[in-house]
Amino acid sequence: MNKSIICGALLAALASAQAFASVGSDAQALMPAAQKIADPYQRGLAEGWLEIADRQDSHVLVSSVYNDAAARALNNGRHFIDNSVSFQPIYGQKNWPSAQTRDKWVKALQEIERTNQRASQSPCRGEDAGRLSALTDEAWKEQDETHATHWVHGWDAIERAQKLAQQVNAELDKCVPPPAPAPAPVPAKPIALSADALFDFDSAVMKPEGHRQVELLAQQWNASGASINELTIVGYTDRFGSSEHNLELSQKRALAVATALKLQGVRAKRVDIKGFGAANPVQSCPGKKATPSVIACLAPNRRVEIVTK
Repeated sequence: MNKSIICGALLAALASAQAFASVGSDAQALMPAAQKIADPYQRGLAEGWLEIADRQDSHVLVSSVYNDAAARALNNGRHFIDNSVSFQPIYGQKNWPSAQTRDKWVKALQEIERTNQRASQSPCRGEDAGRLSALTDEAWKEQDETHATHWVHGWDAIERAQKLAQQVNAELDKCVPPPAPAPAPVPAKPIALSADALFDFDSAVMKPEGHRQVELLAQQWNASGASINELTIVGYTDRFGSSEHNLELSQKRALAVATALKLQGVRAKRVDIKGFGAANPVQSCPGKKATPSVIACLAPNRRVEIVTK
Protein backbone atom coordinates (compact mmCIF):
# COMPACT_ATOMS: atom_id res chain seq x y z
CA MET A 1 0.00 0.00 0.00
CA ASN A 2 2.79 2.33 0.94
CA LYS A 3 4.61 1.45 -2.27
CA SER A 4 1.49 2.26 -4.29
CA ILE A 5 1.18 5.67 -2.65
CA ILE A 6 4.87 6.46 -3.27
CA CYS A 7 4.65 5.30 -6.89
CA GLY A 8 1.53 7.35 -7.43
CA ALA A 9 3.19 10.47 -6.04
CA LEU A 10 6.25 9.91 -8.21
CA LEU A 11 4.13 9.40 -11.32
CA ALA A 12 2.19 12.59 -10.58
CA ALA A 13 5.41 14.55 -10.11
CA LEU A 14 6.79 13.04 -13.34
CA ALA A 15 3.65 13.95 -15.27
CA SER A 16 3.83 17.49 -13.95
CA ALA A 17 7.49 17.77 -14.94
CA GLN A 18 6.80 16.37 -18.42
CA ALA A 19 3.88 18.77 -18.93
CA PHE A 20 6.20 21.72 -18.48
CA ALA A 21 9.40 20.19 -19.79
CA SER A 22 9.53 22.63 -22.69
CA VAL A 23 8.98 25.84 -20.71
CA GLY A 24 12.63 26.25 -19.67
CA SER A 25 13.96 25.59 -23.16
CA ASP A 26 11.34 27.93 -24.67
CA ALA A 27 12.39 30.66 -22.24
CA GLN A 28 16.04 30.24 -23.20
CA ALA A 29 15.13 30.32 -26.89
CA LEU A 30 13.24 33.61 -26.43
CA MET A 31 16.01 35.33 -24.50
CA PRO A 32 17.85 36.70 -27.61
CA ALA A 33 14.63 38.39 -28.71
CA ALA A 34 14.22 39.92 -25.24
CA GLN A 35 17.79 41.24 -25.34
CA LYS A 36 17.05 43.12 -28.58
CA ILE A 37 14.26 45.25 -27.07
CA ALA A 38 15.30 48.89 -27.39
CA ASP A 39 13.66 50.25 -24.23
CA PRO A 40 15.90 49.17 -21.30
CA TYR A 41 13.08 48.92 -18.73
CA GLN A 42 10.90 46.77 -21.00
CA ARG A 43 13.96 44.71 -21.91
CA GLY A 44 14.52 44.03 -18.21
CA LEU A 45 10.90 43.02 -17.76
CA ALA A 46 11.10 40.53 -20.63
CA GLU A 47 14.41 39.09 -19.44
CA GLY A 48 13.17 38.87 -15.85
CA TRP A 49 10.05 36.95 -16.76
CA LEU A 50 11.97 34.52 -18.98
CA GLU A 51 14.43 33.98 -16.12
CA ILE A 52 11.49 33.25 -13.80
CA ALA A 53 9.96 30.85 -16.33
CA ASP A 54 13.20 28.89 -16.52
CA ARG A 55 13.57 28.81 -12.74
CA GLN A 56 9.95 27.94 -11.97
CA ASP A 57 10.08 25.17 -14.57
CA SER A 58 12.63 23.37 -12.43
CA HIS A 59 10.48 23.55 -9.27
CA VAL A 60 8.40 20.58 -8.12
CA LEU A 61 5.33 22.20 -6.65
CA VAL A 62 3.18 20.73 -3.93
CA SER A 63 0.03 22.66 -4.77
CA SER A 64 -1.46 22.20 -8.24
CA VAL A 65 -2.71 25.80 -8.03
CA TYR A 66 0.81 26.99 -8.90
CA ASN A 67 1.79 24.33 -11.40
CA ASP A 68 1.26 26.79 -14.24
CA ALA A 69 3.57 29.50 -12.80
CA ALA A 70 6.35 28.66 -15.27
CA ALA A 71 3.97 28.76 -18.25
CA ARG A 72 2.49 32.08 -17.09
CA ALA A 73 5.94 33.57 -16.61
CA LEU A 74 6.89 32.44 -20.13
CA ASN A 75 3.78 34.14 -21.53
CA ASN A 76 4.65 37.31 -19.62
CA GLY A 77 8.07 37.27 -21.27
CA ARG A 78 6.36 37.00 -24.67
CA HIS A 79 4.02 39.83 -23.67
CA PHE A 80 6.90 42.24 -23.20
CA ILE A 81 8.75 41.01 -26.29
CA ASP A 82 6.00 41.39 -28.88
CA ASN A 83 2.70 41.88 -27.01
CA SER A 84 1.39 38.73 -28.67
CA VAL A 85 -0.22 37.46 -25.45
CA SER A 86 -1.88 39.04 -22.43
CA PHE A 87 -0.06 39.57 -19.15
CA GLN A 88 -1.04 37.07 -16.42
CA PRO A 89 -0.11 37.57 -12.76
CA ILE A 90 1.56 34.55 -11.16
CA TYR A 91 0.27 35.29 -7.65
CA GLY A 92 -3.20 35.90 -6.29
CA GLN A 93 -2.53 38.35 -3.48
CA LYS A 94 0.28 39.73 -1.36
CA ASN A 95 0.47 37.56 1.73
CA TRP A 96 2.97 39.16 4.08
CA PRO A 97 5.08 36.85 6.24
CA SER A 98 4.44 37.00 9.97
CA ALA A 99 6.25 40.01 11.44
CA GLN A 100 6.72 38.08 14.70
CA THR A 101 8.61 35.16 13.17
CA ARG A 102 9.82 36.58 9.86
CA ASP A 103 10.63 40.24 10.60
CA LYS A 104 13.68 40.08 8.30
CA TRP A 105 11.46 38.92 5.46
CA VAL A 106 8.92 41.70 6.01
CA LYS A 107 11.62 44.40 6.03
CA ALA A 108 13.15 42.99 2.85
CA LEU A 109 9.80 42.99 1.03
CA GLN A 110 9.14 46.56 2.18
CA GLU A 111 12.53 47.62 0.84
CA ILE A 112 11.82 45.93 -2.49
CA GLU A 113 8.42 47.59 -2.83
CA ARG A 114 9.87 51.04 -2.04
CA THR A 115 12.51 50.55 -4.72
CA ASN A 116 9.89 49.55 -7.30
CA GLN A 117 7.87 52.64 -6.43
CA ARG A 118 10.95 54.85 -6.75
CA ALA A 119 11.88 53.30 -10.10
CA SER A 120 8.34 53.76 -11.45
CA GLN A 121 8.66 57.53 -10.91
CA SER A 122 12.19 57.89 -12.31
CA PRO A 123 12.92 58.90 -15.92
CA CYS A 124 16.14 56.89 -15.58
CA ARG A 125 14.72 53.46 -14.77
CA GLY A 126 16.67 50.88 -16.68
CA GLU A 127 17.06 47.19 -17.36
CA ASP A 128 17.69 46.20 -13.73
CA ALA A 129 14.55 48.04 -12.63
CA GLY A 130 12.54 46.03 -15.15
CA ARG A 131 14.02 42.74 -13.90
CA LEU A 132 13.27 43.78 -10.32
CA SER A 133 9.60 44.34 -11.15
CA ALA A 134 9.35 40.77 -12.47
CA LEU A 135 11.36 39.23 -9.63
CA THR A 136 9.16 41.01 -7.11
CA ASP A 137 6.12 39.22 -8.51
CA GLU A 138 7.97 35.93 -8.12
CA ALA A 139 8.70 36.72 -4.44
CA TRP A 140 5.00 37.43 -3.83
CA LYS A 141 4.07 34.22 -5.62
CA GLU A 142 6.26 32.26 -3.21
CA GLN A 143 4.53 33.93 -0.24
CA ASP A 144 1.08 33.38 -1.66
CA GLU A 145 1.84 29.73 -2.36
CA THR A 146 2.61 29.00 1.30
CA HIS A 147 -0.16 31.12 2.83
CA ALA A 148 -1.71 29.44 5.91
CA THR A 149 0.91 26.66 5.94
CA HIS A 150 3.47 25.98 8.63
CA TRP A 151 6.51 25.31 6.45
CA VAL A 152 9.10 27.92 5.52
CA HIS A 153 9.44 28.75 1.86
CA GLY A 154 10.33 31.75 -0.28
CA TRP A 155 13.39 33.42 1.26
CA ASP A 156 15.50 32.67 -1.83
CA ALA A 157 13.11 34.67 -4.02
CA ILE A 158 12.99 37.54 -1.51
CA GLU A 159 16.75 37.64 -1.12
CA ARG A 160 17.25 37.55 -4.89
CA ALA A 161 14.92 40.53 -5.36
CA GLN A 162 16.39 42.35 -2.36
CA LYS A 163 19.93 42.22 -3.75
CA LEU A 164 18.68 43.48 -7.10
CA ALA A 165 16.72 46.27 -5.35
CA GLN A 166 19.92 47.48 -3.70
CA GLN A 167 21.59 47.56 -7.11
CA VAL A 168 18.65 49.47 -8.63
CA ASN A 169 18.75 52.02 -5.80
CA ALA A 170 22.45 52.60 -6.43
CA GLU A 171 21.76 53.16 -10.13
CA LEU A 172 18.94 55.61 -9.38
CA ASP A 173 21.20 57.50 -6.96
CA LYS A 174 23.69 58.08 -9.79
CA CYS A 175 21.04 58.87 -12.36
CA VAL A 176 21.00 62.33 -13.90
CA PRO A 177 17.57 62.98 -15.45
CA PRO A 178 17.67 63.93 -19.12
CA PRO A 179 17.34 67.67 -19.75
CA ALA A 180 13.85 68.95 -20.30
CA PRO A 181 13.07 69.63 -23.95
CA ALA A 182 13.55 73.22 -24.97
CA PRO A 183 10.27 75.11 -25.15
CA ALA A 184 8.91 75.63 -28.63
CA PRO A 185 9.72 79.11 -29.89
CA VAL A 186 6.80 81.50 -29.59
CA PRO A 187 5.97 82.99 -32.99
CA ALA A 188 6.81 86.67 -33.07
CA LYS A 189 3.76 88.91 -33.04
CA PRO A 190 3.59 91.02 -36.21
CA ILE A 191 4.18 94.75 -35.86
CA ALA A 192 1.34 96.45 -37.73
CA LEU A 193 1.88 99.92 -39.19
CA SER A 194 -1.15 101.85 -40.43
CA ALA A 195 -1.02 102.32 -44.20
CA ASP A 196 -3.04 105.52 -43.80
CA ALA A 197 -0.23 106.94 -41.63
CA LEU A 198 2.49 105.72 -43.99
CA PHE A 199 1.01 106.61 -47.39
CA ASP A 200 -1.44 108.91 -49.11
CA PHE A 201 -4.57 107.44 -50.65
CA ASP A 202 -3.79 104.90 -53.41
CA SER A 203 -0.07 105.70 -53.18
CA ALA A 204 3.03 103.66 -52.41
CA VAL A 205 5.20 106.74 -51.81
CA MET A 206 5.93 107.09 -48.11
CA LYS A 207 4.85 110.30 -46.37
CA PRO A 208 7.10 112.16 -43.87
CA GLU A 209 5.00 110.70 -41.04
CA GLY A 210 5.62 107.24 -42.47
CA HIS A 211 9.38 107.81 -42.56
CA ARG A 212 9.26 108.96 -38.93
CA GLN A 213 7.45 105.77 -37.83
CA VAL A 214 9.95 103.55 -39.64
CA GLU A 215 12.86 105.54 -38.19
CA LEU A 216 11.55 105.05 -34.62
CA LEU A 217 11.11 101.32 -35.23
CA ALA A 218 14.64 101.01 -36.64
CA GLN A 219 16.09 102.88 -33.67
CA GLN A 220 14.49 100.40 -31.26
CA TRP A 221 15.90 97.40 -33.13
CA ASN A 222 19.37 98.90 -33.54
CA ALA A 223 19.51 99.90 -29.87
CA SER A 224 18.64 96.34 -28.73
CA GLY A 225 21.66 94.93 -30.58
CA ALA A 226 19.69 91.82 -31.52
CA SER A 227 20.48 90.29 -34.89
CA ILE A 228 17.63 89.64 -37.30
CA ASN A 229 17.78 86.40 -39.26
CA GLU A 230 14.53 86.82 -41.17
CA LEU A 231 12.54 89.95 -41.89
CA THR A 232 9.09 89.50 -43.43
CA ILE A 233 7.15 92.54 -44.60
CA VAL A 234 3.57 92.10 -45.85
CA GLY A 235 1.29 94.77 -47.25
CA TYR A 236 -2.53 94.75 -47.09
CA THR A 237 -5.32 96.92 -48.49
CA ASP A 238 -9.06 97.16 -47.82
CA ARG A 239 -11.63 95.43 -50.02
CA PHE A 240 -12.39 98.37 -52.31
CA GLY A 241 -10.75 98.29 -55.75
CA SER A 242 -9.87 95.41 -58.07
CA SER A 243 -7.95 92.48 -56.66
CA GLU A 244 -5.13 92.98 -59.21
CA HIS A 245 -4.72 96.63 -58.25
CA ASN A 246 -4.85 95.89 -54.52
CA LEU A 247 -2.25 93.11 -54.81
CA GLU A 248 0.11 95.41 -56.71
CA LEU A 249 -0.44 98.33 -54.32
CA SER A 250 0.08 96.18 -51.22
CA GLN A 251 3.33 94.77 -52.63
CA LYS A 252 4.68 98.20 -53.54
CA ARG A 253 3.89 99.51 -50.04
CA ALA A 254 5.66 96.54 -48.44
CA LEU A 255 8.69 97.21 -50.65
CA ALA A 256 8.67 100.91 -49.69
CA VAL A 257 8.77 100.00 -45.98
CA ALA A 258 11.56 97.46 -46.56
CA THR A 259 13.62 100.09 -48.41
CA ALA A 260 13.09 102.64 -45.64
CA LEU A 261 14.19 100.13 -42.97
CA LYS A 262 17.33 99.32 -44.93
CA LEU A 263 18.17 103.02 -45.20
CA GLN A 264 17.86 103.19 -41.41
CA GLY A 265 20.51 100.49 -41.00
CA VAL A 266 18.23 97.50 -40.38
CA ARG A 267 19.87 94.38 -41.81
CA ALA A 268 18.64 90.80 -42.02
CA LYS A 269 20.08 87.63 -43.50
CA ARG A 270 16.84 87.14 -45.37
CA VAL A 271 14.16 89.67 -46.37
CA ASP A 272 10.78 88.48 -47.65
CA ILE A 273 8.46 91.08 -49.18
CA LYS A 274 4.83 90.19 -49.94
CA GLY A 275 1.58 91.83 -50.91
CA PHE A 276 -1.73 90.13 -50.12
CA GLY A 277 -4.18 92.82 -51.16
CA ALA A 278 -7.47 92.62 -49.30
CA ALA A 279 -6.75 89.15 -47.83
CA ASN A 280 -6.74 88.46 -44.09
CA PRO A 281 -8.85 91.42 -42.95
CA VAL A 282 -8.70 92.18 -39.24
CA GLN A 283 -12.03 93.98 -39.24
CA SER A 284 -15.33 93.50 -41.10
CA CYS A 285 -17.46 96.51 -41.95
CA PRO A 286 -20.92 96.42 -43.58
CA GLY A 287 -21.56 98.42 -46.71
CA LYS A 288 -20.85 97.83 -50.38
CA LYS A 289 -20.05 101.45 -51.23
CA ALA A 290 -16.91 103.29 -50.28
CA THR A 291 -18.61 105.85 -48.09
CA PRO A 292 -16.47 107.88 -45.65
CA SER A 293 -17.82 105.91 -42.69
CA VAL A 294 -17.09 102.51 -44.27
CA ILE A 295 -13.62 103.64 -45.38
CA ALA A 296 -12.88 104.82 -41.83
CA CYS A 297 -14.18 101.52 -40.42
CA LEU A 298 -11.85 99.54 -42.73
CA ALA A 299 -8.74 101.50 -41.71
CA PRO A 300 -7.23 98.62 -39.61
CA ASN A 301 -7.23 96.42 -42.73
CA ARG A 302 -5.02 98.89 -44.58
CA ARG A 303 -1.70 98.05 -43.01
CA VAL A 304 1.87 96.84 -43.39
CA GLU A 305 2.86 94.01 -41.07
CA ILE A 306 6.47 93.32 -40.09
CA VAL A 307 7.68 90.05 -38.52
CA THR A 308 11.24 89.40 -37.37
CA LYS A 309 12.95 86.10 -36.46
